[in-house]
Amino acid sequence: MPDDSGPSTFARRDVLTRGGAALAGLAAGGWLAPPALAAGSAPDWPGAELTGAAARCVDPVQFLPWEQIHVWQQAADDVGLRATGTGSHHRYVDHLAERMEQVGIRDVQADQTPLNRWEPSTWGLDVIGGQDAGPVDVAWYVPYSGSTGPDGVTAPLSAHPRRDTIGIVKVDPWRIPYLLMDLIDWDAPWQPKHHPGYNPAEIYNRPWSGGMSAAKALDDYKKAGALGLVIVLDLPRDVARGQYLPYDGIIRGLPSLIVDRDTGARLMKAAGSGAQVRIRLRAAVTRVTTPNLYGIIPGASDELVMLHSHTDGTNGLEENGPEAILAMAQYLARIPRRHLPRSILVVMATGHMAGTMGTDAFLRRHADGMVARTAAAMSLEHLGARPWLPDANGDYRIAPGYETAICFTSPHPAMINAARRAQLRSKVGDARVMRPFLPDTRLESPSGFWWPGDGEGLWRISALPSLQFITGPAYLLNANMPTMQFVDTHAMRRQAIAFTNAALELANTPRTQLQQRRIDDPSIVLDALRRLGLA
Repeated sequence: MPDDSGPSTFARRDVLTRGGAALAGLAAGGWLAPPALAAGSAPDWPGAELTGAAARCVDPVQFLPWEQIHVWQQAADDVGLRATGTGSHHRYVDHLAERMEQVGIRDVQADQTPLNRWEPSTWGLDVIGGQDAGPVDVAWYVPYSGSTGPDGVTAPLSAHPRRDTIGIVKVDPWRIPYLLMDLIDWDAPWQPKHHPGYNPAEIYNRPWSGGMSAAKALDDYKKAGALGLVIVLDLPRDVARGQYLPYDGIIRGLPSLIVDRDTGARLMKAAGSGAQVRIRLRAAVTRVTTPNLYGIIPGASDELVMLHSHTDGTNGLEENGPEAILAMAQYLARIPRRHLPRSILVVMATGHMAGTMGTDAFLRRHADGMVARTAAAMSLEHLGARPWLPDANGDYRIAPGYETAICFTSPHPAMINAARRAQLRSKVGDARVMRPFLPDTRLESPSGFWWPGDGEGLWRISALPSLQFITGPAYLLNANMPTMQFVDTHAMRRQAIAFTNAALELANTPRTQLQQRRIDDPSIVLDALRRLGLA
């Protein structure tokens, strides 16, 4: 990608030369033709023009075949960690831009966004002296935490924030009863309807939400003058391995590592006996640019419906939104312009693993242009996810059914209803459609609240009628973990079809109707208070 800060038209590259075998299955000419799936076959995509009922509602027979989605998912999974701005990430982005053009997205552009890329090379932890002396099993590094010299930093291990020590702290994720999720649903208590055997007292507990506690611990120990930090996750070794958190992109200058629960228990004991440890984390910080990709599927007007996801991630599930959106685009691009009341804006953002900086930059840069023309927006993340949960012995296994999936939406009935219908059509778990519930300390959100996910800026920054589909399974942040066993690509296709129907619905809904808000929308109260000078 060009090293500049402005938009540029995508230029083709020899992706196979730069990207390696992991992306070979996605190369130009590598489309798979059902049912033969002959190697190297290249049918004339996007395919036949869609007219009549198929232009108004998705005909599954006309939708991209499951086999192609499966191949795309496998190839993305083979890439492994796509840390923001790294070579693996940008090779994926380069080829994604080619595939965007292949499926019929026009005028594919790249907006360059500046980033101080933090990239580690080596890391390790040792106990110095005593009966536990020697190397410690490290689950992962804490991204963007800091760096040491080649010899590392040696200091007493302390379970409290203290100057000139290496801290150790246990970080816990949220533990949320499902009943609370039910109460946050826009249509509670009548929705969502639950599957047989549902227990509202069951606890939602996933590692990803520990990132917020980890960020606070980093700040607390940095403020106290600690020289480093060891974060203990209450997870077995195979689940703690590769947990990439927090991913806010803040370089704190506090080199930090992650360990699992058993290793953490031994280190806590060592800290109590006054042990010293040596932490090593070599990382380079480089000023780079990293691209947001975007393009248009032309409709009958310049008004837009935005389809959004992000391109960086830890493994094939995080993120597979682009793969689903390509399948959606391949269908939408075949609808004649006169039958598509609004154009479709496809945005593939960078920077989720560095604090959603790519999406935020896109929304601010194009606030008076494409964003102002956007009538509705949807963000899709982590599709087809199966649950990975502990059994009675604490061993993690793939559980029946699907991982808890949520659509967050802005306080617009049109978005709430479109999200609910998409969830029901996809037949992937309970159809949860929830309010923004996290208080906005940045004071940007129209309602004072935001939701977790890369698409939260659609509401917080741009106040768009918007929805965010997202899941957060236990393996979500496991860097480089193969995830094909966890991803149901048949379900992923059903979800892509369901959200394509939602896109068609939003493209046909009058803008005045899209902008109508619920009477229980907190932003209405805030607007009134602001007019009275009370907020």
